Amino acid sequence: MKVLVAGGTGFIGTALVRELTARNHDVSVLSRSPADADVAAGVDRIALDLTSAHADAVTEAVAGHDALVNLVALSPLFTPSGGIETHETVHFGGTEALVTAAEAATVSRFVQMSALGADVDGDTHYIRAKGQAEGVVRDSSVDWVIVRPSVVFGDGGEFVRFTRLLTTPYVSGLPGGGFTRFQPIWVGDVAPMLADCVDEADRDGETYELGGPEVLTLADVARRIYTAEGKSLRVLPIPMPLARLGLTIGGGVPGFPMGPDQYRSLQFDNTVDGGDPNANDVQAFGVDPAALRTLDDYLAGDDAGGSETDSGSVFVGTETLGLFAFLSLAWFLPGVVDIYSVPGLVLLFIPSYLVAMVFYDGVFGLGAFVYALDGVVGESPHLWQAGLLVTYYLFSVAAVTLGRALERRFSPVPADAEPTDPQ
Repeated sequence: MKVLVAGGTGFIGTALVRELTARNHDVSVLSRSPADADVAAGVDRIALDLTSAHADAVTEAVAGHDALVNLVALSPLFTPSGGIETHETVHFGGTEALVTAAEAATVSRFVQMSALGADVDGDTHYIRAKGQAEGVVRDSSVDWVIVRPSVVFGDGGEFVRFTRLLTTPYVSGLPGGGFTRFQPIWVGDVAPMLADCVDEADRDGETYELGGPEVLTLADVARRIYTAEGKSLRVLPIPMPLARLGLTIGGGVPGFPMGPDQYRSLQFDNTVDGGDPNANDVQAFGVDPAALRTLDDYLAGDDAGGSETDSGSVFVGTETLGLFAFLSLAWFLPGVVDIYSVPGLVLLFIPSYLVAMVFYDGVFGLGAFVYALDGVVGESPHLWQAGLLVTYYLFSVAAVTLGRALERRFSPVPADAEPTDPQ
């Protein structure tokens, strides 16, 4: 069978192409820059940008294939470089272009990669765009299958990186304490199920929701990542209103990796029917949920050739420090505004934002500092304790000094103040 995998050079696409070629399919991959990708010998490469290509060009690329798998997607974990509206352009517009081409080219089967919770009335741009894309597929004349996985992890994936971007080892804060639940599934388990959707005609018209063997909170995931490295993690809850403020303001900063959509997504679980193992559709592929690869096994690096956690400590620590520098700025901005309406003395001693800035910046600064240093000199409890004292002291001094400087620079001059002698 001739199979076209749109997005075939990406994280899941690479695993699927490997699975399809092992099943002796004639595989082609479509992406914006396939020449730069590590594609197996014998796999055809088609360069095409679905967001800008003419309909005739898309039809020409799809023509001659028996099945089409649409994996073209943007990550919901980070804000797209083109803004959150890009989700509609890529997920809805890209799917519409492929479906139209598949109908014109008489493709016999269309497999659509979607996401748990896909809904045109969803709470995030990503979920709404995925819901719109599903609607296009369902309304088409081609035989279709829709697959909705929870978060997928594995080599080349973003889930572990996302978690590490939000946290540092030893002590770290998470929105709401990291209560959001996920059901992570390994890419090596997802790929064979997608290939079955290509091979088996009796799956036409089905929608499958796939989850891994465990339901884990974001805090659980973070702890397991650092435990695999021999480090501990104590999670401190960041109040959700504070997280919302930080991500909302941070989302308006060019290059900031997260925004309001990420805040909203953290308010909803990403599990199959509440994590009920009997509702996990992996069983429709003859797979026992308990037999799926766990996150712990993957992080241990058994027979996987490494894992997502094989990146440098200093780099990740720097990412985390940069992220929370933006958040601390967002938390302090209300104080700058308040100087115009309340006495400077109140600014320095009462507002909760100042307390939050000192406390949370101290925690995250400590985590990033010790994480980076740990990569050089190794873990040391005495170093950790010394770093705790130094970090809290420095951030406390910085917060109070900055507050006083702003109060002197920007606070209104009292009406009865005597004019200053220019000499």
